[in-house]
Amino acid sequence: MRKLLFYLAILALCFCVVSSCQKNGEPNAPEGEIAVSKLKVKINEPDSMLLVGADNKEVTWMVAPSGFDTIRTAKNAARIKFTKAGNYTISAKNSDITSKSIVITVIDSVYAPPVYFIPFDKSDSITFVPQYVKSAKSDSAYLAFTISTKKKYCTNFMFTYSLFVPFPLHDKYYINFTGAVIKSLDNTACTGTAILTAHNNYAFYQPVLKEGVYKFYAGFGQDINTDYEGSMEVTATQIIFHWDDSTGITISPKVLAR
Repeated sequence: MRKLLFYLAILALCFCVVSSCQKNGEPNAPEGEIAVSKLKVKINEPDSMLLVGADNKEVTWMVAPSGFDTIRTAKNAARIKFTKAGNYTISAKNSDITSKSIVITVIDSVYAPPVYFIPFDKSDSITFVPQYVKSAKSDSAYLAFTISTKKKYCTNFMFTYSLFVPFPLHDKYYINFTGAVIKSLDNTACTGTAILTAHNNYAFYQPVLKEGVYKFYAGFGQDINTDYEGSMEVTATQIIFHWDDSTGITISPKVLAR
C-alpha cells in the first residue's frame, strides 16, 4: 500500500537580526556597538547579538570568562548560549570597529525550549466520527468526519493529519494521524489544555460515494511501518465500517444511513 505521511518540520533560525524591543535587551544599539536580544538569560538559553554597522566584514567575538559558552557566527551576527550561571563580558571587533563591552547575566535556571510539535503514538487514542454528506444541489455524496484525541494538549496546538485516496482507482481511503503542532510561533505559552479536534471530508478525492466495498487504512505518524486496515461497505441504504477499535483508533458510529 502506498504510504503518505505528512511530516512537519519546525525550522528555527540560527542567526537573526534583533529588530523588536525586548524588556531586558538592547535591540537598538548605535553603530559600532553590540545589539543584543537579552541581557539576562537562563543556562542553555540562546541569545542573539550583532555588531551594528559591521555588515560586510568578518567579526571576532570575545567572551570572558571563556569556556562556558557556545557561539555560532554569521557575518556580523552571533548566536550564543552558556552552560554555567554567572556574568559574562562580551565585546566584538573587525578591522574597522571595536565595540564597547556588554555584560550578559546567566541565572541559575536551565532553559526549557518551547515545544512546537508532539507526534502521536499508541499512547494516545483517536476517535473518528464519520458522517455521510449529500449535496442538495447535485448528485455529490461523500464521506466527512470529525476526529478527536483522548489526551489533552495545550490550547495553542492543533490537530495535524494527512488524507489519501489513490487516483484513479478510488478503491481505498487513508488517514494518518500525525501529531499536535503549535498554531503560531508567536504564541508558545501553554495557557490551558483541551482535547484536539478537527473536521474534514474526502470530497476532493471521492466526490461521488458509489456502492461497493472500499479498503480503509488508518495509522499514527510515529508508527510508519504499520497502517491498520479495515473496510467501508457502501450499500444503497447504509455505510458500514468493518474496523477493530483495539488499534487505538475508534470509529463510531460504524453504521450510517444514506
